[in-house]
Amino acid sequence: MAQETMRGLERGLTVLAALERFPGLSLRDLHRETKLPKPTLLRILGTLEANGYARRRIDDGIWRRTSRGQPEPSSLIEAVLLDVGCDVLDEFCRRVIWPSDLAVYRNGSMQILESSRRLTPFLINRTGVGLRIPVLQSGLGLAWLAFCSDEDRAEILERLASSADPFDRPARERAYVDSVLATTRARGYGIRAKGYQPRRSMSEEKTSGIAVPVFAHGSVVAVINLVWILSAFDEGTFVSLYLSQLKEVAGEIGRRVEAGLGMGSG
Repeated sequence: MAQETMRGLERGLTVLAALERFPGLSLRDLHRETKLPKPTLLRILGTLEANGYARRRIDDGIWRRTSRGQPEPSSLIEAVLLDVGCDVLDEFCRRVIWPSDLAVYRNGSMQILESSRRLTPFLINRTGVGLRIPVLQSGLGLAWLAFCSDEDRAEILERLASSADPFDRPARERAYVDSVLATTRARGYGIRAKGYQPRRSMSEEKTSGIAVPVFAHGSVVAVINLVWILSAFDEGTFVSLYLSQLKEVAGEIGRRVEAGLGMGSG
């Protein structure tokens, strides 16, 4: 029995080591890296997930190491966002049916960390995890820019203004940017710029999304949206039905992030 226990522990540590070497691995990748049979891997992954050491992403089924036991502060906040965002986005989509994307600002654009689009029964593009989208053209980007600190905003706008990307050119028109951000703050959410589509597909062109910031310890750490099909609701109707719920979900993610970072009471 002791020998079997030690063998099981050794296999579990082998899987954890593989997950720590890569940002994410499919079951096939894990099989290749560890040489363990897939049924064995599934049992180990189930145990690791149940104990908070691994998690399977909603969007693509990729397995990743959670923030538990990882001390690196530079990556900790995104690791915690992934830990808590997965469960919250899953529950929210199952409740309201419409899907959400969780994103952060990174190096001049917004990057999708997690998405629940796979869960919705509606014909909506499955925005890929890791997809980068323009700041000033997306609801996610405008929500981040409108509610982040003045210092961060100034730094972002300076970078965008010097960018060669056509989508970043509006950053050079400061009066326009100030007006758009003031409107975003006044209504409490960001929305995709008219005419901009993150992906050129029939399904995506028929959708829109509203986005709100996620605060942790007083700072914006992420943004979350809620995407819908335009033929189902106009913007005003959708906002009246779902904005308050979206803000509640953003607040829940923020509280869980604070707890995960050791800043909350939980």
